[in-house]
Amino acid sequence: MLMLMLAGCASSVTYVIDVAYAPQIKDQAPGQTETVRIAVIPFEDARENKKGIGTRLRLTGQTDEFEARPYPASTAVTDTLLSALRIRGYNPVIAPRGKDNAAIAEGSSSQVVLSGRIEDLWAEAVSKPGHTDIKTNVTLKVSIYRADDRSTRTITVQSQSDPQVVLFSPGILQNAINETLTDVINKLLLNL
Repeated sequence: MLMLMLAGCASSVTYVIDVAYAPQIKDQAPGQTETVRIAVIPFEDARENKKGIGTRLRLTGQTDEFEARPYPASTAVTDTLLSALRIRGYNPVIAPRGKDNAAIAEGSSSQVVLSGRIEDLWAEAVSKPGHTDIKTNVTLKVSIYRADDRSTRTITVQSQSDPQVVLFSPGILQNAINETLTDVINKLLLNL
């Protein structure tokens, strides 16, 4: 009885989630044989709720929140993409917003310019007796500009997961959102 009373008094908590590229060793594709320079314009956050990247509903009814680190989520996604490009053998540089792609490519000697929007970056955990259901969803809309033929194409890359765990911890949610973001970035890299 005392345990139930104590659990009922627990307040909601905000956890910080380290957003990172998390490739599986078996998923590693060979790196680039020649260095491709890619300019990345920082991603824009088009989500309605720009503050958080997820929630957890506890058995007690309280809701915990999760925020991205680095903050805001647009910085987390941009930094994660830059890290993934380096890991895959590309030579990425950050480019300023506001210039046209041709000027960015010429000014940074880049063969490709990437820009985009975060349309969805969310994890939701619901604790139930005996387990916790986690659902993650990441959707990025990305413009890919190629300097060689001055072409631009826009693609939407999306991934989701729905693991179920017996014992929940913020680290499990962190791994789930990072694996989903990694899957989206890997799909994007296939289009370069």
